[in-house]
Amino acid sequence: MIGLCLGCLASCGYSSGVRLPQGAESVGVSVFDNLSPLPEIERELFACLSTQASRMIDGELVAPSRADVIVRGEIVDYRRLYGVLNREGMLQQSSVRIVLRAWLEDRETGERMGDTIQVDQAIRYVIRARQEEAGARDQALAQLCQELVLDLFNQPDYRMAPPPEDLEAEQESLDDLELQPLDIDLDPATVDT
Repeated sequence: MIGLCLGCLASCGYSSGVRLPQGAESVGVSVFDNLSPLPEIERELFACLSTQASRMIDGELVAPSRADVIVRGEIVDYRRLYGVLNREGMLQQSSVRIVLRAWLEDRETGERMGDTIQVDQAIRYVIRARQEEAGARDQALAQLCQELVLDLFNQPDYRMAPPPEDLEAEQESLDDLELQPLDIDLDPATVDT
């Protein structure tokens, strides 16, 4: 029964993935510019965003030089936020805050598509060792990347490059067709049910 339902959904064009803009079949993720004080975080972000894009987007993930749509952006900020002290004045909890800004770009024209999206995430962690900060950073990046993919690819108005000339000619020929009215009997008594 489940197989039948899945087959029906697939045949009617249903997809659980996030859709690319019309006319695009592939997406590429570029390495974001790092404006933050933390060196090398752009590499972690690139790996995380590529994984999320591959998992969530209904299209092929390829190198930006071959992609129809490119995800570009910048790491605006990375901060360690200090918070909870114990009775002796020692730091017990801290958090990391990451701010990202991203946009989609049509590779063919170089034009931005849709809005620039900014996302911000802070994750708390208990201080025991230095690894807790890395774990909080990984968690923040995963949440930010998922949010970016959803926000970037669920915009109602993408400005894709115009279709190739042969498609424009095909559209013109369709516009020239005369539509003929259909003669359909809509009497419920004569319709088979």
